[in-house]
Order: sequence, then C-alpha cells, then structure tokens
Amino acid sequence: MQPVDSLFSWFREMLDTKPVSHGGAHGVEVFGYADIARILADTKTFSSETARKFNEPHFELDRFDEGNLVTTDPPRHRKLRTVISQVFTPRAVANLSERIERVTATLLDQVADRDSFDLVEALAFPLPITVIADVLGLPIEDEPMFRVWGDAIGALDAATVPADLLENEVGPALHEMGEYFLRHVRDRRENPRDDVMSRLANATIDGEPLTDGEMIGVTGLTMFAGHATTMSLICTAVILLDRHPEALAEIRADRELVPNALEEVLRMYPPFPRLVRVTTTETEIGGHRVAADQLVTPWIGAANRDAAKFPDPDRFDIHRNTGGHLVFGQGIHFCLGAPLARLEGRIALNMLLDRYSKISVDPAAGGVEWENPHQIICPRRLPVRVSR
Repeated sequence: MQPVDSLFSWFREMLDTKPVSHGGAHGVEVFGYADIARILADTKTFSSETARKFNEPHFELDRFDEGNLVTTDPPRHRKLRTVISQVFTPRAVANLSERIERVTATLLDQVADRDSFDLVEALAFPLPITVIADVLGLPIEDEPMFRVWGDAIGALDAATVPADLLENEVGPALHEMGEYFLRHVRDRRENPRDDVMSRLANATIDGEPLTDGEMIGVTGLTMFAGHATTMSLICTAVILLDRHPEALAEIRADRELVPNALEEVLRMYPPFPRLVRVTTTETEIGGHRVAADQLVTPWIGAANRDAAKFPDPDRFDIHRNTGGHLVFGQGIHFCLGAPLARLEGRIALNMLLDRYSKISVDPAAGGVEWENPHQIICPRRLPVRVSR
C-alpha cells in the first residue's frame, strides 16, 4: 500500500473510532468536519501563531514569520492580507489566463516527441513556479534556488522545527531566500516595474512600508504555497482520472465538467492535509476538554472525507457537490491563491486532454513516488505514458 493510501485509511479509522485524539506528536489531533470548521472559524480561541509559541527564537524564522499570513493572527493578519489582496484581485488572476496557456504550451512542446515522461518534471513543477516568478518579476533562471527554498519552507508546515534542522538546513535556506528577495525589493523601491514585487515593495501598512521580514514572508508564501498546490492538483487529477476511466470519458465529452472535477480532486487529495493551531484559553473540542497553550492539529484531509459532510466520501464523484471542502481553509485564513491554483489546474488539464487521446500512469517506469503525505500530498515523480 502506498503511504498516501495508508494515510487515508488512518483518516477513516480515526473518523470512525476517535475523531479527537490526545497525546501524540501533533498535540490534540482533530478529524471531524464540524469540529475542524469550528476551529478554523474561531481565531480567538485557536491561534495561528504556533511558530512563535513552540519554537525557540531564531532570527531567520522570526523574520520570515513577520509576513507569513499562515502564522499570523488579527489584527496584523488583516493588514497584511489587505496588502496582498490588492495585487491578487479576481481581475488580475483572470488576466493571467493567456500567460498560463503560453507557459503550459511551451512546456508540453518540449516533450512533444516523447510517448512517456515524468509529469512532475515536464509540467506540474515548472508551470506554477514559472507563472508566479513571472508575476512577481523574478528571473526564472533562478528556479534551481527556488526549489531549495521551497523544500525549506515545506519543513515549516508543523508547529515545531527540530533545532538541528532549523540550524543546519532551514535557517540557511531562509537566510539565502531572504537576502535574495530583499535585493529585488530594494531594486523595486528605486526602480519600480509593472510587476507584483514592485507593488508589494511600495505598499504601506498604516502609512509605513512593509518591513524586511514582512516582505520576505509575503513574497515567500506567495511563491511557494500556490506553487505546491497547483503542482499537486495537476498530478492528482491525472492519477484519479486514470483510475476512473468512466469519469475521464465524461470529461472528454463535456469539458464544462472540468472545474467541478478538479474540486473533487482537491477534496480527495488536499495538497496540505493538516493545519496547526494553538489554544489561547481552555476550551473543548468534540466533548474533550483542551487546556490553554495546547497544540491542535486539524486534519483537513480527514474532514474532507467525513461522511457526515460528504456522503460516500471515499468515492471519486465528479458530479458531487463539493461546496464547503476545507482545502483552501476557511474564514479569514481562506487562501488568497485559490483562484490562481484553480485557473492553472483547469488550463493544464484541458491542454493535456487536448494534446493527448490517452494519458495514463506508467507502472513500467516505476509508478508513482509520493512525497511524505503527512506534509504534502503530491508525487515527487509521476511517470506517464501518452498517445496522440
């Protein structure tokens, strides 16, 4: 059994037997939809500032967290979100369609003479990182560095980062990334251009420009959170449609089904399966008392498979009403990059279907290799075989 399938089996076991669990490395673990929806909505009781709470002070981590919306509470969160939302308006995202189509076509052209390739390397990784680097105004030739920094930020998805990892890997990567972004920020303040980096660099909060840390956190999160989501969505869509040829045939016959099908993919294979919170006061979750200052881990991947919310939840159904899935969070922390990830996913899947009469996972090439699904549900390698 693949690790990702083991994770889903564990979700089912916990939903059926212990929807609130105490005592593990993740603190109080929560699995049910209703409990998790309440946790995400109650930002006063369940704080997002877990990094400051559970990690020893560290300059690079603290600086990054200044502008990290994921680990910031109101009122600072609202002010940072207002700045970012001004540059990622629905109109701005919609205007990226042609750019996304062009990048997707170019990447697929590069494997046009092949009947098999790794979908991660060929499309799923380079598409979102190229698009967001272009939008920010960063040179795509720096992409090898972006990969290293993305791995470092991926290690920050938990409340705590082991001291040796922070000192030897995450800290140095965050330092290199921070100095890189700040060079571009200083350049944009002196020589603004028509890009998002320029607008962020010259934005203000309460009349003051964003601090270095705020710029590093905002830019890093913008680049890497959206990138990982789109990469996962493209890959898992291909995997699920390969496993469900009847659904694939329906989509080929009616492309209007693509958006809802992708929402079902997200529900079943959420790129980030868990969040972290810390209680600010004593409370209760699902009838269990939880003290103040307790780490809480809402497993949104389990919530999206809760039969109380989604009947027959382990069945892939492209006609399902997926409204309310928690992939992009909820309330004030709803992901600002969700429209961009959805747009990239739609364009990529449609272009794959346009180009190929058949696209399937290639077991002869070793099959799917997954990242650690407890951190991100995404293949690190996805060999496919295609026919035109």
